[in-house]
This record gives sequence, C-alpha cells and structure tokens, in this order.
Amino acid sequence: MSTVMANPARALWEVVQRQLITETLQDYCHFVDRNDPAGIVEHVFCTDGAFELGARHAVIGHEQLMLMFAKTLAPFAMTSHHLSHVRIRFSGDDSADSTAYVYAWHVAAADGKRIDLWGRYRDRLRLTPVGWRIASRRLTVAGSDGWDDPPFDLSERLPNPVNPPSPRITRC
Repeated sequence: MSTVMANPARALWEVVQRQLITETLQDYCHFVDRNDPAGIVEHVFCTDGAFELGARHAVIGHEQLMLMFAKTLAPFAMTSHHLSHVRIRFSGDDSADSTAYVYAWHVAAADGKRIDLWGRYRDRLRLTPVGWRIASRRLTVAGSDGWDDPPFDLSERLPNPVNPPSPRITRC
C-alpha cells in the first residue's frame, strides 16, 4: 500500500514540506544572484550552518558565511544560478537531505570573462522556527568552463565499464 493510501495526512505534509525546502534552495540562487550575502545567510542557512569546501574544510556560522559569500561574489559583475533535479529525503519531521543540480553562469568584473560551472549541491536541512534552513551544504563539480582549478571536489560518478558489449539492434 502506498504512503498516500496509508497516511494521506502525512503525504500532504511531505508535499508541502518538499515545496518549502525547494523554495529555500531557490532562495540561495536568488540571494547569490542579487549579490546579497546577508540575505543568503539570513534566509537560507541555519545560524550554525556550514558550507563545505571540499572534503576537509568548511565555513561555519552566519558571520563567517557572510564573509565568505562577500569574498567569493566580489570578483563577479553578474551571476545567474539555475537549479534542477531536486531530490529530497526526510530523515525526520524536522530534518531532510537534498541533492540538486546547479548550472552557474558568471561574468568576471575585472575583464568580462564568462565562467560556467556545472555541479551538485548536497544539503542537510533543518526545520527551524523561521522555516527550512540549510544546516550544511557541499558543492561538487561535474565541470567548468573558464574557471581555472575550481576549489571543489568532483561530483561522484561511477567508473566507465571496460570494453562494454554493444547491444543487439534489430529492425522493427
């Protein structure tokens, strides 16, 4: 029996919470593209929230996050972040994990150079008195164009098979 049939109230709760979480993820893009570090930390991150920089380093807490976003956004004259493929899994009534794909377009302020980045956000979220907030975020990168040596780990991908067989193709 599906969750909807077994517990329709819970199913409705999850639909509403998924929308609210998605809006929090979209708020990140909105405030980044506005160049608004204060808005990012206030509306998106928990007060003790963390942004992981690779597997061994993180920036933690509103004050430090605001400094990080001010520093990392300063070199750009314009940005445009696009979120897709949002997946949300609840680990409790007040906690969830999400993944989302991001395409981020940037224009460098110094020389107008275009920088593109394709990656994934892996987030842990907490339901706080002011709504869903990111407790921790990790950005991994599938690729970039125009950005020399981005400071992020590569997105997870299984290895390619060695000499995979070809399928049999038949005419219909």
